[in-house]
Amino acid sequence: MTLCNGIWISILVCFSSQVISAYHNDFVTIRMKMNLLKLDDRSGSNGDTLRCDNKSKRSFQLRFQPHDTMPRLFWHKLEQKQETTPTTTEMEMEVEMETPPATLTSEQEATTMPMEEMPSPSNGLPTSEATTTMTTTSPSFNSTIVTSQPPSIPTTFTTIMKPTPGLPAKWSEKLKNLFFGSPGQIHLLQKHSDSRGKIKSKGFLSLFEVIKFDNSKCNVSTGEIRSMEGVCYHEFECKSFGGIATERCADGAGVCCIFLTGCGDTTDQPIAYFESPKYPQPVHEMLICVLIVNLRKNVQQLRLDFLTFELSRPTDGDCLEDQFTISGQNINFEVPTLCGINTGHHIYLHVSSSLDGKIYLSFLAKVPSGARIFNIKISQLEARDDIAPDGCLQYYTESEGIVKSFNYDIESTAIANREATYLNNLNYAICIKRSKNSCTVKYVVERGVDIRGNGEQMDFQILNKDEDENDLVPDGQAGAGIFNCPYDFIAINQVRLCGERFNDGTDNEDFTMNALVRDVAAGPIILPFRSDNMYVGRGFRLAYKQELCT
Repeated sequence: MTLCNGIWISILVCFSSQVISAYHNDFVTIRMKMNLLKLDDRSGSNGDTLRCDNKSKRSFQLRFQPHDTMPRLFWHKLEQKQETTPTTTEMEMEVEMETPPATLTSEQEATTMPMEEMPSPSNGLPTSEATTTMTTTSPSFNSTIVTSQPPSIPTTFTTIMKPTPGLPAKWSEKLKNLFFGSPGQIHLLQKHSDSRGKIKSKGFLSLFEVIKFDNSKCNVSTGEIRSMEGVCYHEFECKSFGGIATERCADGAGVCCIFLTGCGDTTDQPIAYFESPKYPQPVHEMLICVLIVNLRKNVQQLRLDFLTFELSRPTDGDCLEDQFTISGQNINFEVPTLCGINTGHHIYLHVSSSLDGKIYLSFLAKVPSGARIFNIKISQLEARDDIAPDGCLQYYTESEGIVKSFNYDIESTAIANREATYLNNLNYAICIKRSKNSCTVKYVVERGVDIRGNGEQMDFQILNKDEDENDLVPDGQAGAGIFNCPYDFIAINQVRLCGERFNDGTDNEDFTMNALVRDVAAGPIILPFRSDNMYVGRGFRLAYKQELCT
């Protein structure tokens, strides 16, 4: 026991004075070369010691390290490679060293390793393949000396002493403090690093601070013709969504983003435009065009505004050549197939219980002859928006305006062969939002000219015929009631109206004249319209105005 303790004390005294100084500067690498005198072989003597020749040649090589080495605190993150240590007996010591030459070549200097980068097996750092180990074992202390030994270079070594897990706690802590610094210093280093990372640089980060704002609707003027509506996004968001960045919004923080879609596209934006190919030029060939609208969360309805809608005219009330169909909405809400000229119209789609959360808008042109063009604005509406009452295909929110049947107008920019008639198999409701303090709604017809150009006032025409094709309402007169209007009619005050004049007989009993019709019913303002599959007329165009209660 005394002999072993004496040996280790001598080793520590000789090496600590020359090795420990290497850790005072992280930028200096010290390699030590020394000669050890052999042990005196004095068997049975208590004076056996390992003597260090202070006069022996020792050389130090210093090399400046241009960058910081990795702190020991992070060595455990590197891939661990285990190193085997030869087993020794209690009183056995193996020393493998060669006497180094006095000098090294310049090539050998380049291979010197900083003390901070010297791998430690227990810390998980990779070890050099060309190494020799010096292991000693005593009842109270174990150590491993790792020496780097590259080929063709005389043996040099760097000593790193670290206790094995079997050492007592006080010895382990003393050696850690000796070579790696005190635990308090390590703790302060970690704490300092954490606190430094939490410091905010207001001057720098403020340049990249994200300004948050609502993605609300915005308007962009496109000249004297019309304005377009979009969504306020950050500019990079607008481009990533495939939109077109236009004017600034949100006090300059965002841009009004316009979304244009076409055949085969898919959109989930709150507002988008569905355009025909080559818009605003008409299409002159056969066409199958579908747009898929992915419903957003909490969307209750879709509103479709027909900014431009010109398809081939219906044939006797049926859309045979061109068709616009809608699918995917609530199963109890039917949307008619449309064709003809419907620019200026709008429809609401009830989609709160859509089966797959998708709405399909489809245009079909079966014949290559003719021209067609369309541009539809699609708005996804939530409960907070001005949505239509349940069951309303059209919904007017102004206190006064115009309501009309589909394909009533004859003005067109692309269609040459046009005819104003309503469609077969219609069954939908037109609704008007009741204004505050409003009790009465007045309806009148506006004068117009027949499409045949003969000057007749054919601005209202809803036909009903019997089985012999005889008109149930005489020509040029108004019809009212279930007997005059059993199949095709528009209902006001729950009274069916049809014929070639608009008059319910309340204000004017002359049914050959158009007259004012008042809706005095309580509750929602609803105008149902219905047609069969037999005969069609031009339809209706009514101006309405709400009156205050008196």
